[in-house]
Amino acid sequence: MAKVVLSVALPAFKYEAMYAGSAKNLVASSLDGRKVQLPLTAFQRFVTHQGINGVFEVEFDDMNKLIGVTQLR
Repeated sequence: MAKVVLSVALPAFKYEAMYAGSAKNLVASSLDGRKVQLPLTAFQRFVTHQGINGVFEVEFDDMNKLIGVTQLR
């Protein structure tokens, strides 16, 4: 299993683009410099009125399929 840690600061108005159909993925750089692309739906439970903010650990299986996202802080 692979894990990456991301710092995400996505304002609410950008997250709303997913509902409008113009955005489906979050592209971010991990803290160790790797670029990852994830479905915005994986972060849905972390959305607040300010958007998505925090440090997240993202876990993948051996086939690089998303297993889950955990908020660290």
